[in-house]
Amino acid sequence: MTQLINPRLESFNSLQKMQRDYSTDANDFKIAKDTSVNGSDAELKAVADQFEAIFLEMLLKQARESKLSDGLFENNADDNFVQLFDQELAKSSSEKVDIGIAEAIIRQMAPHRLEK
Repeated sequence: MTQLINPRLESFNSLQKMQRDYSTDANDFKIAKDTSVNGSDAELKAVADQFEAIFLEMLLKQARESKLSDGLFENNADDNFVQLFDQELAKSSSEKVDIGIAEAIIRQMAPHRLEK
């Protein structure tokens, strides 16, 4: 892999990559619009579960990127498959395994809904 001569350009490229990787995550929260103020408990739970799934997905992604060496035959198709696999694994894990993030969000947001 070639390295860029200008470190600022390298930082800019990694920022662009991060924006591409995480820009779709915000679209998953369309259901969150006004949920904290006038939404139902079911909507709040759905948003909290989505957040927990995205958190787990980012955790898996960072764990995969922290490997020490690249594989000999890796390509973009493998990267796309692994990304989709991580998304589905995170979604199913957040439904089956309780790590507590969703419950913490519900506890945090529920009092604010009741006040307004």
